[in-house]
Amino acid sequence: MSRSPVANALLFSNRPPEFSDHTLCQYMGSKGAVVPAHITGLGVAVVMSGKATFRINRELIAINEDSFLVVNKGSELSFELERDDTLVALLYFDAALSKLLYNGLLISSNETAGSSAVGKEDFSLVEHVHFMNASLREQFQLLMKLGNSCASFHSLKADMVVRSILDSLISENQNALQISEKLKVVKTVTKIALYKRLAIAREWMESNHQQGVDLQQAADVAMLGKQHFLRLFKRAYQITPHHFLTKTRLDMAEKLLIETDLAVSEICRAVGFDSIPSFTSLFKRTYGEAPGRYRRQMRLH
Repeated sequence: MSRSPVANALLFSNRPPEFSDHTLCQYMGSKGAVVPAHITGLGVAVVMSGKATFRINRELIAINEDSFLVVNKGSELSFELERDDTLVALLYFDAALSKLLYNGLLISSNETAGSSAVGKEDFSLVEHVHFMNASLREQFQLLMKLGNSCASFHSLKADMVVRSILDSLISENQNALQISEKLKVVKTVTKIALYKRLAIAREWMESNHQQGVDLQQAADVAMLGKQHFLRLFKRAYQITPHHFLTKTRLDMAEKLLIETDLAVSEICRAVGFDSIPSFTSLFKRTYGEAPGRYRRQMRLH
């Protein structure tokens, strides 16, 4: 295993793997290949191609190219490749750096209360399946290229990419801590479980906003009853699932209006609206102008 900015492990073994901090391990193999259970550091597992089933503690999670998994420090992880030529990338962060950034953010958030308390790093709330975004995939692709080089410039670049991923993860975890408190659940185990279900459903809605998503589908993703899901979602995020979906679609529509030359009717359909008049009315109510006029004004600046 090389010790450049990141490390590569392109083999399988019956022995539990031993990983050091600041390590990127790549696994490629045929269907049925297994990485045995091991205790993890804080990290991110990404399936770059194919499909794999992860067992994290007692939970089985299927991951493909459209999703990724955050793993908490101290969890037990194993996984099996479900298709030939599957490629899994597993990134473990530097423990000292993650602790420094974690406590730095915690202290900063407590400054207004006059507290400088630090706590044990715990990423239990975000230890679940997430839906892939283009930025993270590009970051992993870059890390995998840089990991094969010992050049100092490439090492520095890899460190910057890893730091960017870690910064995002710590910020997400801090946000999750704040949101989970709004659930007003006494038992920590229950609070973590409910937050994870809501977060997965929220990300699923965001990832599938262009489809005909409805409340029952989102509740099914969260594995909650429809009305229970509605109440908990509103309590946690201070917005109903319907309004969250509408906001997501409008935000994407605004982005497409500014960055593309697609017709308004095409954008309407692309973001998941069925009715152009309804889309136009909602957009104007939110942004103050009809879509076409909004685009013209933005391009004048």
